[in-house]
Amino acid sequence: METQIGPEARVVFFSDAHLGSEPGEELSQRQGRVCDFLEQVAGPAQALVILGDLFDFYFEYGTVLPARYLRVMAALEKLSRTGVSCYYIAGNHDFWLGELFSRTLGVKVIRDSLVLVRESERAERVFAAHGDGLGEGDTGYKILKKILRNRALIRLFRMIHPDWGYALARLTSRTSRQYTARLQGSRVEAAAATAGSLLESHPELDAVILAHTHQPDRRQFHRGLYLNSGDWCEHSSYIVWTPGKFELKNFDPAS
Repeated sequence: METQIGPEARVVFFSDAHLGSEPGEELSQRQGRVCDFLEQVAGPAQALVILGDLFDFYFEYGTVLPARYLRVMAALEKLSRTGVSCYYIAGNHDFWLGELFSRTLGVKVIRDSLVLVRESERAERVFAAHGDGLGEGDTGYKILKKILRNRALIRLFRMIHPDWGYALARLTSRTSRQYTARLQGSRVEAAAATAGSLLESHPELDAVILAHTHQPDRRQFHRGLYLNSGDWCEHSSYIVWTPGKFELKNFDPAS
């Protein structure tokens, strides 16, 4: 998907808060920190891009929104209502976002990737994606990704009571995190290599912004810039894009 932004637009990117992966009190604290960020940093911006895995698990039951996420959902709805263009690129933990989320909160849900084009004399182009299964290799994961997004499987899962469905999802999500934690170093380098390849094969791009690795990153390639938004489990990191400038920052609610 390609979308236009204004010539002076301030665009904020963040990802991987994994809300719901922590105990109740910690969930409240992390969700509060994310809400402060949405108000203080994203609020004055013209666009917000969530690069996936804001939630540790999200499944849409058609008429049910999960109560544990209502606080951050209300913050997103407020942003949208006050004129901030909000985009949510589905990650590997929350790819079952649907029309109810989009319609209720005014957030545009994107399944794969987004290209943002800044309207100016020299149009700046930024490719944004979560980053899972994007590069070469990892065939097993790519097959699993297709299976989990199968419409028949989604209809079957929707027949499970939401309380049971979310309990099952938390168990599988925890197992997934333990597995991917062992691959952390290789994921960081693989994401950078993927970004470099994208910049080489698409010379019209000025930057590639990915997530998924949980490691904030910034690298200058010959063809353009690669940034990774990091996470909110440890770093509370985010990216700000203004005309001709990209900043990788850490959120401090006191500043």
